[in-house]
Amino acid sequence: MQKVIKFLFQVYLALLISVPTELGVLLRYFAYKRLFKKTQGKFRIDTGVTIVGFENITLGTNVNIMKNSYLYAHDSGQLIIGNNFSMNTNVQLGAAGGHILIGNNCAIGPNCVLRAANHNFDTLDKPFNQQGHQFGEINLEDDVWIAANVVITANVRIGKSSVVAAGAVVTNDVKEMSVVGGVPAKLIKQRSK
Repeated sequence: MQKVIKFLFQVYLALLISVPTELGVLLRYFAYKRLFKKTQGKFRIDTGVTIVGFENITLGTNVNIMKNSYLYAHDSGQLIIGNNFSMNTNVQLGAAGGHILIGNNCAIGPNCVLRAANHNFDTLDKPFNQQGHQFGEINLEDDVWIAANVVITANVRIGKSSVVAAGAVVTNDVKEMSVVGGVPAKLIKQRSK
């Protein structure tokens, strides 16, 4: 009986993902609010958003997640999003097994990937997809803007009030008040008050 209930609940969530217009946003708000680990206020989730690991996701207030994005926090992963956050279309926040912490007043442009895990590939005796993963943490401090098509790998901290330029691949920490870009991302300039 429990398997049937779980199956029906999954069907319900699958249908809820595709309800368009503000009605769909409202339905998702009321349905998802009870599923997240914690919510601190209003959030808006658009159509086509896939969420796995609701119980490991915390949302601040005024969180906006746009179409066709992905939030993964299964396998003991943790995804914590602060207040006044906006995430554009087709963004993947992959905290599965690791941690992603996003501060207040942050924005992520379209087509970005933040992944707190990497495949192991040290041995040549077996394929990489049989070697497991290394889990880490990604931390976006307050007031960070990630522009379009950016990739951020595990074990990276983006400092407060920093900007990551479009198309960058961030593999190392970024100091606060920095503008970085390129592959791999390098300092372009320091922001000043």
